Amino acid sequence: MSLIDIIVGVKNEEKYIKKCITSLQNQTIKDINILVVDGLSNDKTREIVCKLKENDPRIKYFINENEIISTARNIGLNASQADYIAYIDGHTFVDKDWLETLYTTFKEYESKCRLGAVGSTYASPEDDTSFGKTVAYCVQTLFGGLGTSFTKETEIHSVETVAFALYKRSTLIKEGISYDEKMTHCEDTDFNHQLIKKGYILLKHPKVLVYQYRRKNIFQFFMQMFKYGEGRYKLAQKYRETLKYYHLIPMIAIFYMLLAFITLILLILNLISLFISILIFLPVFFYLMIDILYTLGIIIRHRRLNHASAILIFPAIHIGYGIGFLKGFILT
Repeated sequence: MSLIDIIVGVKNEEKYIKKCITSLQNQTIKDINILVVDGLSNDKTREIVCKLKENDPRIKYFINENEIISTARNIGLNASQADYIAYIDGHTFVDKDWLETLYTTFKEYESKCRLGAVGSTYASPEDDTSFGKTVAYCVQTLFGGLGTSFTKETEIHSVETVAFALYKRSTLIKEGISYDEKMTHCEDTDFNHQLIKKGYILLKHPKVLVYQYRRKNIFQFFMQMFKYGEGRYKLAQKYRETLKYYHLIPMIAIFYMLLAFITLILLILNLISLFISILIFLPVFFYLMIDILYTLGIIIRHRRLNHASAILIFPAIHIGYGIGFLKGFILT
């Protein structure tokens, strides 16, 4: 039995999985197991993992026939015999003291509060694509954050959900907490909210970094946001208290865009006055101005003109999320 088991859910991660696992093998805490749960990868992911496994008995390999990440996490949870559980994804890597800092923080705070988990902070890898770095900069802003924290955090603090976190396995067993396999997205928020409903506190450590590679292009990122919006609606259905006003703004914006499109058609057909049309289009102009200003801010702050893709990334966040949320609403 190990001190900590790290669950790594993967599917087609041949480009990143070796770097991910190597960063776990190099942790300062050595009493660990690395539980790789593979969602039927059709690239070289399995081959790479099994080759690493030959030289390190701490690496365990499991098949996830359901393919989704929530099932992968449950497979890891059920297989674990460790005192603590942590997880990361196959397209991430960590510093060598990642686990040690999470563990020492957990031990420090569990006597001060009813502690459920200690989570990490997202960071952008130095070798990520220019597009991936721009996405990271966008989601760290007020305009692109969708309600997540956009201020620079310096202290350990309580949050509503955590990412890449450390949990005490006995707590999860005692409270009957597992991943809802109907949740294909926002599964972590769902999992963490179960702890909150049981009276536990979630802490985020701003200096514990997990380096995550982002989507490669605007279409992949748009689809990610679409699925996130869909998952957020499912979560709101399950736990109404998780729904905040800012979660609804992108969906309302989709209705407004439809109104603006209809207005444009009516204007072309001379069925609506120019004055009324301008009034309806004004919020669109304001949005575009904000989009441009935030894009310029990112370009100037990071001194790279190739971050101009932010002008498309911000709408991809809002429209993708809004359509996904709306899809969940309509289907319900």
